[in-house]
Amino acid sequence: MANRMNRRDFLRLSATTAGGGLLAACVAPAATPDDSGAAMAEEPIEIRLAEGSWVGPEGIAFWTDEIIPSFEEENPGISVTFENAESPDYADKLYTQAVAGDSPDVMFVWDNINYNLLQKGQLLQLDDYFDSAYLEDFYPALVKAHLLDGQLFGIPKYVSTVVMAYNKDILDEAGVDHPDGTWTWDDYQAAYEATTKRDDSGNIVQWGNYVAQGYIQHYVWMNGGEWMNGEIFGTQCLLDSEEALAGLKFNHDQIYGDSPVAPVAGSIPEMGWWNVFSSGKVAFTESHSWTVTNYIRENDFAWDFTDLPTAPDGAKAGLTFCNGYVIAKKTEEPDASVQLVEFLTSPEAEKVMALSIVGLQPARRSVAGDAWDVESMGAEAGYDVAAFSRIMDYTRLNPSFQENEKVNSEVFTPIWEQIWVTGEIGLEEGVNLIVERIDEIFA
Repeated sequence: MANRMNRRDFLRLSATTAGGGLLAACVAPAATPDDSGAAMAEEPIEIRLAEGSWVGPEGIAFWTDEIIPSFEEENPGISVTFENAESPDYADKLYTQAVAGDSPDVMFVWDNINYNLLQKGQLLQLDDYFDSAYLEDFYPALVKAHLLDGQLFGIPKYVSTVVMAYNKDILDEAGVDHPDGTWTWDDYQAAYEATTKRDDSGNIVQWGNYVAQGYIQHYVWMNGGEWMNGEIFGTQCLLDSEEALAGLKFNHDQIYGDSPVAPVAGSIPEMGWWNVFSSGKVAFTESHSWTVTNYIRENDFAWDFTDLPTAPDGAKAGLTFCNGYVIAKKTEEPDASVQLVEFLTSPEAEKVMALSIVGLQPARRSVAGDAWDVESMGAEAGYDVAAFSRIMDYTRLNPSFQENEKVNSEVFTPIWEQIWVTGEIGLEEGVNLIVERIDEIFA
């Protein structure tokens, strides 16, 4: 791809980064000459980095063959060992290692992994290393994911947010106009109905939409409701309000209403919510920014992205998630670990990441406008990936309750699945039960 940087370009650009002062301050000391004038060799500082790509071996090679060597070449006093964050037991393993003082020094974390380590005091506080000026370029919602009582414990890596993906072939066959970024709930609902197809026996063989029931918080917000009493670490669920229930009902009726237009989760064999769109059996689905690379490689039909629907009154809302780097509280090399985090989150690294096979949306606003919206793999292929940048003006952080692991495992997830997956409990009944049970936990 024409606009990708090689290692020399990366090193040249990173030398001019605004954070260069911190890089220089943290670098390992140079070797000093002994009495004979020869340089005394020093053992390199060794740190461990837990990372992943989720796009196959070539994605892992991006870290092991490009990013880490670039960092080590620029910082010859530090050696980095790569550890794969894609292992199924990554979350459990990290916490066990952290308590034992044996976790990787620098770790890529997302939502629940971050909040678990954060609330259990296993992360290094970073306020003394990264000031407010450094954080200004990052989307504010992403920074909030790494704050506890106003103190900083992580730096955003990339954006994971949600926009609408649509199958052009299905829309064209059904005679439905392509969405233009102004569609409301009603506009989308009409399109869902027009693109749902049944066979001669009445069985649905093509769906108008796919509802990822775990990621519909923005429908509550855009309808004036709240998920809980706080952006993160809430202690009260507020989904039983009229506004919140109406936002949920718009999605629930698509699955369980009189004329379904969306399948029950898991009913399309061998497809998860993240790749059901690639089956070619759904006209619309809300997709995350990290799906772009996979869609380009997997979809064998005409498709594109566009803006999320707006609420009936025109209100907008979006959903984003925690994806960042943290440092183990018990690291023996805090300065070298901070140096690596700054390198990984620099504007230059953010651009390289966006243009690589990893293809992730930059967490820095200054990089997103060109590197993501114009130069990324998705943009160069002609897809409206800028929709992911546009929605960031309206996004809020994925809610996480206080004692989130306990709330999810004991209350929220079991009841939520009975509402959305098995259909054993009605929407309002299930929501009221969730509210009641969470109130009991924090009583």
